[in-house]
Amino acid sequence: MTTLAQYTEAGLLVPQLTGDHRESVVAELCQRLKQVGRIDDAEAFGRAVMEHEELAPAVFDGVAFPLAHKGAFQELSFAVGLAPQPIHWGAPHAPMVHSIVLFAVPFVEEKRYPLVVLAFSKLLKDRKSLAALRACVRPEDMLEIFGQIRC
Repeated sequence: MTTLAQYTEAGLLVPQLTGDHRESVVAELCQRLKQVGRIDDAEAFGRAVMEHEELAPAVFDGVAFPLAHKGAFQELSFAVGLAPQPIHWGAPHAPMVHSIVLFAVPFVEEKRYPLVVLAFSKLLKDRKSLAALRACVRPEDMLEIFGQIRC
């Protein structure tokens, strides 16, 4: 059984982001991906994410799903950050988000990526699980919730 937890780890889960706007949150999560060795260059990856966001931002039910395909990484991964206060995801009149799921999607994993997104869709529809995730104060607690969501 594959779960969301297989695509992340505690070091990629941030129960309280320090950033308060889209660019700073993306940079914070990119640094996490670099620190655990999922990507090589946080700045280049962050630029690729922001380029993609300018073309096709994805926000559903207060959750932003930025991503990038560019980079020297082989493993489908995601980092998640929870915002203590809602963040405008883009321009001042852009949607407000409380959670950010940053994906690193290598070209070789593009077929598996939609399955992971569908698993996140299940999580968003399950109000109890989503509320439990939003209440997490430790990355390990977040990882446990992701371990319960099948892909």
